[in-house]
Amino acid sequence: MCERFNAWILGPRHKIIISMLEEIRVKVMSRIAKMREFAETWQDGVSPMAMMVFNTNVERSMRVDFMFNGDTGFELQDGPCKFIVDLRIGYRSCRSWELKGIPCPHAITMHYKRLDPSENIVHWYRKETYMKAYSHFIQPVSNMIMWPESSNPKVLPPPVQNMPGRPRKK
Repeated sequence: MCERFNAWILGPRHKIIISMLEEIRVKVMSRIAKMREFAETWQDGVSPMAMMVFNTNVERSMRVDFMFNGDTGFELQDGPCKFIVDLRIGYRSCRSWELKGIPCPHAITMHYKRLDPSENIVHWYRKETYMKAYSHFIQPVSNMIMWPESSNPKVLPPPVQNMPGRPRKK
């Protein structure tokens, strides 16, 4: 994340501090506006990337052989691997759902019990959560020329001191 941010502010990074912060503020303002516009294009209440993963898992679930193991449990054969899903206690032996927050192909078999797997996508992929993240706006600031003059004393650099030790040769 740090490298990505440094690449994003590459232009303003070498300017004086006020100019740098002003350019970063403008970039962040435009980024927030773009992300809010992007959220308005979502077809569902879930992010497009999460829905793509979910739909891929639905397709993969069609190739999984499963057997009921009681009222809320399943045993699934996915190629050479076997997995256990227990809906009552929320246990999935593949752990993909816990890691991603999107129902794995093995847990999508819950639709046989009249449960909708798309409702179990974790809240951080939902549009409401996304819009909360981009709900705060950065307020515009007037030009530096219009800023009021400060009555505080100007900040000066510290005085130059000779360092201990032998001076370097030129």
